[in-house]
Amino acid sequence: MQRPTETMAILALVFAFVFPVLGIVFGVIGRRNVDRFGTGGRGLATAGMWIGIAFTVLGALYVAFLAVVIIAAATSGSTAP
Repeated sequence: MQRPTETMAILALVFAFVFPVLGIVFGVIGRRNVDRFGTGGRGLATAGMWIGIAFTVLGALYVAFLAVVIIAAATSGSTAP
């Protein structure tokens, strides 16, 4: 008999690509529920959590890069006559 898959684990993997912060939250909740209730989907929850973490870090690096580029462009003055 197959164990039912934890809904939060499925949501973790889906939201990891759409809204990574929710992927992290649902992944943690999903892993906790798998341990607590004995349902399936621990791998899905773990994958959603780690993909959410990776996309969140990449997004933060992208925003920091854009901020540096915008600040560099704003402070570099043209000295042409």
